[in-house]
Amino acid sequence: MKKICFVTTVYMTYKCFLKQLSQYLYETGEYDISLICNNEEEARKDMPSYVHYYPVDMKRGVSLSAFGAIKMIGEILEREKFDIVQYSTPNAAFYTSIAAKKKQVPVRLYCQWGIRYMGFEGWKRTIFKYLEKKTCDNSTFIEVESHNIRNFSLEEKLYTSDKSCVIWNGSASGVDLNKFDISQKNYWRKKIRTMLDLSDEDIVFAFAGRLTADKGVNELLEAFLNIEKNYPYVKLLMLGGMDNHESLNQSVFEQAKKSKNIVFTGNVPNVEEYYAASDVFVAPSYREGFGLVVIEAESMGLPAIVSNVPGQIDAIKENETGLTCVVKDSSSLKQAMEKLIKDIDLRISLGSEAARYVEENYEQKKLFRYLKKHRDELISGEK
Repeated sequence: MKKICFVTTVYMTYKCFLKQLSQYLYETGEYDISLICNNEEEARKDMPSYVHYYPVDMKRGVSLSAFGAIKMIGEILEREKFDIVQYSTPNAAFYTSIAAKKKQVPVRLYCQWGIRYMGFEGWKRTIFKYLEKKTCDNSTFIEVESHNIRNFSLEEKLYTSDKSCVIWNGSASGVDLNKFDISQKNYWRKKIRTMLDLSDEDIVFAFAGRLTADKGVNELLEAFLNIEKNYPYVKLLMLGGMDNHESLNQSVFEQAKKSKNIVFTGNVPNVEEYYAASDVFVAPSYREGFGLVVIEAESMGLPAIVSNVPGQIDAIKENETGLTCVVKDSSSLKQAMEKLIKDIDLRISLGSEAARYVEENYEQKKLFRYLKKHRDELISGEK
């Protein structure tokens, strides 16, 4: 039995990106599963019975509590003698890479799901690049979520090519095509459109994620508020919690909340049904490791408009499954959105190709087989 320990800062990361992989590894009968993350009530309630849970508080941002967290993680690693420890998200990865190297964990796998310092400037960029480089140096291998993030990292000399790879076509967890079941699209479309009082003629754009500036929400709202002046039959679904909206342009945000054409749904458990009710997916994020929400939306036959940054552009085939816009540029985003409003044939063809593209390249169980094989090879020393 091989012992693997996943480490993330918050439980939500495990739940969204690692829970299904953990179950897959457990069900092979070859892996014993552990998780280190913050001490959270949701984790205690939701944790699968086969997962050994070790709560360690890891505050976001820079904090003196980091020393205590590194010490606690190290004690767990020393006691449990894991064959492999896999870590992701900035703080958890930095802390665990230090602790795991000190305790001589044989396989220290850093899953690089994005680079925090991308887009930073000056001293802030210097500091966060140093932290990213130290995490990579402390790790025995880096599993990168997308090819463009890996290319960027190699150019930045964060690690060497022989110490890193992208598994299959990238992404942390692929798409569960049983959940994102395109055969249910017409039923879900009618259900959600009826619930939201949307007509069949409405053209619906969808966004999914945290309502924060770095997700491109300011640019999206600005673009849409201009679009609705000329296209009153166009709607926008904002699928995500409003807890962290302080970073937004508050004037634009207040205008958006007053618009009859913008629907703020909050977090929804059945996001696939909202995708089915939509016509175009929009993801103008400033930085991503990989556009997971993009391929999930594409799996439901939606063309996607994404910002032209590493990670995001890996999730589409430009002009085949979607379009790109210039990052942080609401005019460029507006232009792409208007193109798909006006050209119904293009919208339909991009969406059809998007569904096929995801089915062939990101089916979850196939990705999990590749991920398991890679971990087996790392543990056996074949990699």
